[in-house]
Amino acid sequence: MKKISQALEEKLLDYLDGNLSDAEVRALEAELQHNTILRTRLDALRLLDKTLHIPAEQPSRNFTERVMQNLHQAPASSPWSIRNAIFLLAGILTAAGIGAWLVTAGIFDGTATVNLNQSDLQKKFFEVNLPSLTLQGKRIVNVIIMLNIVLAWIVLDRTILRPYFHRRMESGA
Repeated sequence: MKKISQALEEKLLDYLDGNLSDAEVRALEAELQHNTILRTRLDALRLLDKTLHIPAEQPSRNFTERVMQNLHQAPASSPWSIRNAIFLLAGILTAAGIGAWLVTAGIFDGTATVNLNQSDLQKKFFEVNLPSLTLQGKRIVNVIIMLNIVLAWIVLDRTILRPYFHRRMESGA
């Protein structure tokens, strides 16, 4: 399908919006009768305009008054309760502790070699030899433990420390 020029595209949009003069409308409609590409594009633009035409919603008359009256109210509290946050934090720290204990016990001291050349995907998609990877269990578990500790700090900050200091600041203590 041939592309139409940007100027013609804008003229079609103006036609749909009703922004053309009578002479321009007659000239465009005459051209639409002879040009199937232009008619197809106009139909597509009409469909798009009809699909995207969403009427603007107006707020109620007393919207501003209600907002101004409720400004003094405290914002909604955090959806996390402190008890749930402590349980979540304890679970994260327990998982990190068990992982650290397993690493120090030597459970993950072994290494594994993954040869990418033996896979079926390599034979189908790659013509060159792929490198083989050596995975060390201790490093992988250490990274997981560090990510777990970072997650624990984020949970501690969001669910316990912020609400605590926010309440303390509001009470003026």
